[in-house]
Amino acid sequence: MATASCRLTSSSIVEQDVDRFTQYVYKDPETGCEMSYNLYLPKDYDPNKSYPLVFFVADASANINNTKTPLFQGNGATVWTEPEEQAKHPCIVLAPQYTQDLVQSIGMMTTDENVWTPGLTLVTHLLQDTIKNYAVDKTRIYGTGQSQGGMTNIAISDRYPDLFAAQWLVACQWNVQEMAAMKDKKLWITVCEGDNKAFPGMNEATALWESLGSSVARNASPWWNSKAPVAELDKQVRDLAAQGKKINYTVFANGNHMYTWSFAYGIDAIRDWLFAQKK
Repeated sequence: MATASCRLTSSSIVEQDVDRFTQYVYKDPETGCEMSYNLYLPKDYDPNKSYPLVFFVADASANINNTKTPLFQGNGATVWTEPEEQAKHPCIVLAPQYTQDLVQSIGMMTTDENVWTPGLTLVTHLLQDTIKNYAVDKTRIYGTGQSQGGMTNIAISDRYPDLFAAQWLVACQWNVQEMAAMKDKKLWITVCEGDNKAFPGMNEATALWESLGSSVARNASPWWNSKAPVAELDKQVRDLAAQGKKINYTVFANGNHMYTWSFAYGIDAIRDWLFAQKK
């Protein structure tokens, strides 16, 4: 079972980023379970229009009884709501919070056994409820997450193959044979070579997809430098994306598991790639 580890707080997160979100509680009519979540609606949100939806899930170290934790556990939720980002890509952002109370009552949302859990049912029902009740463009639903959040994305994508237009998987892995179902999906995968689970796991997954006839664009060793200027990283990303492959696999030198999401969501060109995808 995945365990919580020390909290990583990105220095780029400030209170105004967190305050852009509103907190709610979803009660699942099927299970009776409740799940707290954070929701961002674009400025001048119009229910008669339709907006892309970014579904972000944090890592397991965020599993505490504080609804706002996914908003400062790195910037994977808040980056989409920055004024400059919204000017380019206005969107709705959903960031559920898997609390310690839920861990104690129904177990972890994802586990190293890579099985469908009651927690995955709950978060999927929340996502479906959001899609139903807000002006979501169903051709532009984007999933992303780090560690537990990436695993959640993979599990939901396996079970609901027509849901996401594209996904950005950060520092995560899943049962490789089950991931065969994702061979034709639009994916951007980000790992560090020092991550002893995600790096070998995604090496195996991408090799499997290639054996099944999929093409993968990947950066070769020497791996990319996460400390390079953003402009340099953006160029590397655009060059990789220009290959036109559905699956893009980017490895960064050194680092470790939690380090990956301290920089990943700050790469503008991957965010731009995600919003360019459509069902």
